[in-house]
Amino acid sequence: MLVTATPSAIPAVLAAPFDAGAASSHGVILCTGEGPVQRMMGLVEKPDRNETIRLEAEYGNANLRLLQGRMRVTPRLLHYLVAAARRAADEPKFSLALASYARPHRLDVVTSTQPLTDLGLPSAGGGERKTSCFADPMLH
Repeated sequence: MLVTATPSAIPAVLAAPFDAGAASSHGVILCTGEGPVQRMMGLVEKPDRNETIRLEAEYGNANLRLLQGRMRVTPRLLHYLVAAARRAADEPKFSLALASYARPHRLDVVTSTQPLTDLGLPSAGGGERKTSCFADPMLH
């Protein structure tokens, strides 16, 4: 989906449709535009219930997405992320660096309703799962 949905020269993040109940465990992307591909204009990191209600009232559900942690990196974005990591006093927040990049640069948000499987998350038995990171065949 990231491969086919946006131009390869434009960085893009994968997002899920907004779900107020899941917002407290995700970055909530503030978008502009219409359709399955929008533009990031900001991000709120794991908002609490009151902040989620405010975001819904101010932006509307159609302009909110949940960050899924998958992206297409371009050289320009990679350079920006490296510089942000070097500036960080402690562990850098990836999602906040993306939001900072999106202020002056185009960063596409591609919405997918397909479930994803994470690579490297510990399984119930304590070992590493070795599964595909993309459940959607369009993402390969």
